Amino acid sequence: MIVKELVDRLRNARSDREKSIRRNQAGALALGVSIGCTVGAVAGVLFAPRAGKETREDVSRRSRDAWEKIKDNTSSTGHRLVSAMEEKGSQVYAAAEKCVDAAKEVMHEPAAKAEETGHKRLGSASK
Repeated sequence: MIVKELVDRLRNARSDREKSIRRNQAGALALGVSIGCTVGAVAGVLFAPRAGKETREDVSRRSRDAWEKIKDNTSSTGHRLVSAMEEKGSQVYAAAEKCVDAAKEVMHEPAAKAEETGHKRLGSASK
């Protein structure tokens, strides 16, 4: 029984190791394909049948356009984040106020009961 469990564990460990190796190989392949595509695209732009000056201007213009899009997206995302944080902050503040109020009520209940009990005792002692 114990030997069988050991053999099963060894098989599972071997299977897990093989799966991990396959995943790493797939990741390396994907990285290689990505790098190859990037290098190919850059080479295609640089060796295009246009003049170097035109190509550089085109690359510069596209870079500026991409940078403007990135700035706009970052700005709008930042504004959305700030407004969401303000909204959540006000919700947390409201919840904290409710907790404080509830805590005050809980703290006043024993004092009120003590006063009530003290008045009852005093009333019964005076009779």
